Amino acid sequence: MSTSLTAVQQVEFDALVKAQYQSLGFLLRDTVRVRRDVIGATVSFRKVNQIQAVPTGYLQSVVIQDPTYSQTSAILQKYTAPTAVDSVQELTVNFDAKMENAMLVANALGRRSDQIIINSLAVSPGQTVTDGGTNMTYVKYTQAIQFFDNNAVPLPERFAAMSASNFQSLLQAQEFTSTFYTLNRVLDKGFVRDYLGINLIVIPAMVEGGLPFASANIRKTFFWHKQSTGMGIGHDFRTEINYLPRETSWLINGIFSAGAITIDNLGIIEINCDEA
Repeated sequence: MSTSLTAVQQVEFDALVKAQYQSLGFLLRDTVRVRRDVIGATVSFRKVNQIQAVPTGYLQSVVIQDPTYSQTSAILQKYTAPTAVDSVQELTVNFDAKMENAMLVANALGRRSDQIIINSLAVSPGQTVTDGGTNMTYVKYTQAIQFFDNNAVPLPERFAAMSASNFQSLLQAQEFTSTFYTLNRVLDKGFVRDYLGINLIVIPAMVEGGLPFASANIRKTFFWHKQSTGMGIGHDFRTEINYLPRETSWLINGIFSAGAITIDNLGIIEINCDEA
C-alpha cells in the first residue's frame, strides 16, 4: 500500500456553523415606553406631578394648584454593526457565509438595544439598596416591591433585570420556589413568568457590558416600571447586504439609531448584589 497518501488527504467539514453562545438581544425593548419613527436628533418624554384635594368651606374661593409639568429628552445615537465576506473566498466554504454573518449582525443590534436601556436605568435610580455582603435575596426582592408600593408605582408592567448569578442566588430562597409560600407557579418549565407582580429577565454576559459592576464583585441589578423609562427610535433596526465591487466583497451591516432616558426615577430601583 502507499504510505504517502496521508499527505493529500481531504478534510470534510460539516455544513453547519456553530455560532458562539451569545445573547440574541431585544430582551428589554418591550419593557420601556418606545417612540418609533422619531424625526430629529432627540425625543422628549413628558411628566406631570401631583395635586391634592384640600378642605374647602362653602362659598369659599379655591386656591388653584399647579401640578408642574416637566420633560426629559433622549439623544438619538447612530449604531452600526458591519462585517464583510469576500465573494471569491466564500466559494471555498460549504455554508452560506453571508447568512451566518447576517445573524451575527442582528444579534449585535439586539444586544446594543438592551445595553442602551440598561445604561439609562443606571443613571439616576430613585432608590438604591446596598449589597450588604449578600447576593440577590428574597429580602432585597421584597424591598423593591415595598418601594414601588410606597410610591404608588402601578402594579402592572413591573420588571427586574439580574444576572445569572443573582438569579441562582434567588433560587436558594424557599419563599421563591416553594408552593408553600406562593400559590402560583413561579417556575414553569425553567422559565420565570412573574413573582409578586415582577417580571424577571436574566441578562447574560454581553460584550457590550451587560449589567454594570459598582466595584469588583458588586453587580448592579435593576427593578423598574415600564412608564419610568423612555426609548426613542429614529432609524428602526435593519440588517442589509450590499455588494462592494471595488473590494469584491459583500458588506453585511446593521443600522439603527436610538436613545433612552429616565422619565420618572421613582419607578427605578437599583439593588447591588455581591457575586463573590
